Amino acid sequence: MSDGLIVILVFAAGLIGFATNRIRHDLVALLMLAACVLLGLVPASEAFAGFSDPVVITVACIMLISAAVSRSGMLERLLRPLQPVLGRETAIAATYALLCGAASSVMNNVGALALLLPAALGSCRAAQVSPSRVLMPMAFASLLGGLVTMIGTPPNILLADLRADISGTGFAMFDFARVGLPLAAVGIIMTILLVRLLPVRPDRDEQPLQFRVADYLFELRVPAGVSADLTIERLATATGGEGLQVHAIDRGGMLVTAPRPSRRLLPGDIVQVEGRAQMVEQALTRWGLEIASDAEDDLLEGALAEYVVIDDSPLAGNAEAGRLLAEQGAALVALSRRGKAIADGLASQRPQAGDVLLLQLAADQRPAVAERLGLLPLAQRPLRLGLGARDLLPLLVLLGAIGAAAAGVMALAVALLLGVIALALTGRLARDAYRAIDWPVIVLLGAMLPVAAAFGKSHLATDLANVLAAMGQGRPAWMMVGAVLALTMAITPFVNNAAAVLIMAPIAVSAGTANGVSADAMLMAVGIAASSDFLTPIGHQSNTLVWGPGGYQFGDYARIGAPISLMVLLLGTPLILWNWG
Repeated sequence: MSDGLIVILVFAAGLIGFATNRIRHDLVALLMLAACVLLGLVPASEAFAGFSDPVVITVACIMLISAAVSRSGMLERLLRPLQPVLGRETAIAATYALLCGAASSVMNNVGALALLLPAALGSCRAAQVSPSRVLMPMAFASLLGGLVTMIGTPPNILLADLRADISGTGFAMFDFARVGLPLAAVGIIMTILLVRLLPVRPDRDEQPLQFRVADYLFELRVPAGVSADLTIERLATATGGEGLQVHAIDRGGMLVTAPRPSRRLLPGDIVQVEGRAQMVEQALTRWGLEIASDAEDDLLEGALAEYVVIDDSPLAGNAEAGRLLAEQGAALVALSRRGKAIADGLASQRPQAGDVLLLQLAADQRPAVAERLGLLPLAQRPLRLGLGARDLLPLLVLLGAIGAAAAGVMALAVALLLGVIALALTGRLARDAYRAIDWPVIVLLGAMLPVAAAFGKSHLATDLANVLAAMGQGRPAWMMVGAVLALTMAITPFVNNAAAVLIMAPIAVSAGTANGVSADAMLMAVGIAASSDFLTPIGHQSNTLVWGPGGYQFGDYARIGAPISLMVLLLGTPLILWNWG
């Protein structure tokens, strides 16, 4: 069997693994690396060369410094003077989108979004604005902001490294801004305007128990002495207005799903309902029902807090989530999963990334629980007063590393590593600082770099480049650049964006060279497209992070993201050719 055919099989299997999400992306990359080593495509002596690549070191250092900046309170200080103007929907959306875009240009984009999300929700609550009008612009701004600098997103760092291999000189720190800055500015404005096409979720007239962001799943117990008149229909309509949805009844271990409206509820029944916490509280008061969980029965008196499950949380996909919560002194009261009805009991739920959990726990335990379990609190953190010069250091270290790299004083990886060492020596890094590193991304990069090198050396890359070159033969350069933009944007939702760069960059450069299009233009097209993942809530962590809190539906992302993607294609093509053609 020829090497070309082997590479085709390995990459086909890998793409299927990336697209189906049945196996973690980092594990897919490791399997691809193992297959390449066993089949002789990657020498055993070079199998782990990717983990020592400056790209991997750079990405890890950016994550560590970003975490230190997040804890410094500097962004919270920036928000303080803006509070008086955050009284209207447009002002809130524009302010937080711009801050998110600016922050993500110099730090991890998911970290920038997670840092600003609680404050944005607090501003929405204070101004009675639906979070669905604010959170998607923030998520998209975090992606668009990453287009502006070399350290804004891992694909840009990879592209700088690839360009150095091709021409001997990598992209400079702000080379990406020539294309990325106009795209980011137009994209943020478009998102703020287009998001108005979405329905308001939740209703702005609602006065919720706390700041409710979506429907929740509750389990209620019917106590002894309940009224004989209590039926499914009466429970569902007890609150008036939108009411409750009754999904199932657990009657002595026998599960009754989709019960008929006339069915009577008996003492001991466990009733599963979906609705807003305020509606559930009214039903509890009227019929004397109880919350069937480890939490206190009275929703109003319990210490409740809302959290979003992030990708690296130990709760994500864990059947023992309830036990882990109990070990931390927390109880699961309710679960919201992007507005999707759930038919299983709370005890059997495996939380997923993007889920919103309503937990009962002591107020003084909330920060520790959030940190230990990888949860993002959905409550505005108090702005810290008395910030001194000490808090400026993480930001100064970040800016110093960027300046040193931009001036050519030292390589970016070295500058960032020195910054991490400085923060560690001065106590700015937490004891568990390594938790700030997104290890699946690091593993994916380290594993995919040797695989991508084998792909580039194979006949397959040449053959695919020849096909693309033949399609562009005799056609203007804008068609080649546009085709690469479109093709890369098409595959990015199904594979990690770093993997998309490693796959597409060699093909694009070879095809462009054959048709007289500069390698810089083709690399820039790949990089812009790989970071323009606006069509689904699962393609990028930033999109997933706001899915639950914003109450969005799956299709909402395409409704807003499709015009943004089209803008990137139509505006990005001439910008790339003008600056790099």
